[in-house]
Amino acid sequence: MNRKIIASMLAAAGIAASGAAQAAFVVGGVDFGAPGSHLETTTIAETYVNGDGQHLLGYGVINTVNGSNAYTSNGDKLYFTFDYTTKDFSAASSGFVNGVVNVFKGANVNLLTQSSATNWAMINGYSQWVRFTGHTGSSAVNPAYELFSQGTLTGQTISFFGSGLLNVDLSGAFGLAAVAAALNGNDIDDFVGGKADALITTSGNNLVLNKNDNTAGCRTNPTVGQWCVAGSADIRGTVLPEPGSLALAGLGLLGLGAARRRSK
Repeated sequence: MNRKIIASMLAAAGIAASGAAQAAFVVGGVDFGAPGSHLETTTIAETYVNGDGQHLLGYGVINTVNGSNAYTSNGDKLYFTFDYTTKDFSAASSGFVNGVVNVFKGANVNLLTQSSATNWAMINGYSQWVRFTGHTGSSAVNPAYELFSQGTLTGQTISFFGSGLLNVDLSGAFGLAAVAAALNGNDIDDFVGGKADALITTSGNNLVLNKNDNTAGCRTNPTVGQWCVAGSADIRGTVLPEPGSLALAGLGLLGLGAARRRSK
């Protein structure tokens, strides 16, 4: 069979000649590498909380997408802000509800060169990319939680680890519809027999903070709402190809099969 025909059929199907997946799979200007599982690594800063009904505010930057720190063609980065409300807070653990995580896309900036207030305003001025909301059932301790953290949450040394579940907001009120559709994997099990779109795991402490913030008292007597915690988070989920891409791949494979039959 003519090699040019084979190459064109493989290209139409979105498959490299080696049989591997495409080298690029771009959604909303971000290259995930290929459809399937995705993993984002992030750094975060967040405010101090010490009781029920308080707002945990935070922000950060997505450093890598599926292991690559060059995940956009123009050097932009993904940034995010989040807002959760504390529930059943204690010195050793806390649940969180009413979570909203907004993801933005914008110019690459070192967040440690300016204050958290400046970072918060800058990120919220970037292009809206996608919104997640908290998914209940993230904890066996209390299925009503959307996020659950354990550790030392009060005192001179704050240290914690936690995990939670997220749903993609498909309302169209925020971000790009194509991104929301692609990240709507709905394949992460919760503790109540349901499915979420993404899993977030996080950790942090009050030991190394943004020098541009007022961190007085962060190691002795932090104030509620003060930027006294920093750490990291991973986000895992599934990114799906657009329906049109699947149809194109199917047509390409059908064409390849037909060509093979003709060659015989």
